[in-house]
Amino acid sequence: MRLRMSKMLRFWDECEYDRRRDGRDDCAKSQLLCEILHEFEKVGDAMRYLNSKGRVAWKPTPRMLARLADAEQEARDDADQELI
Repeated sequence: MRLRMSKMLRFWDECEYDRRRDGRDDCAKSQLLCEILHEFEKVGDAMRYLNSKGRVAWKPTPRMLARLADAEQEARDDADQELI
């Protein structure tokens, strides 16, 4: 089954998968991606919704988007400080 999720959430799901896959030879990629997605949902970083075709899909919550924007701004500020 293909998981339906926004591009941004898929990116972060894949990043977390890359971080966790070592030492997890016992489960398939799709199973681990599902586990990660459910953890994102549990902590409030992802939410389910019905897409335009009436299918369940996931997208990042406003909280996750705000945290990512803050992290991006902090990285830019750090890069600017290194140039000085």
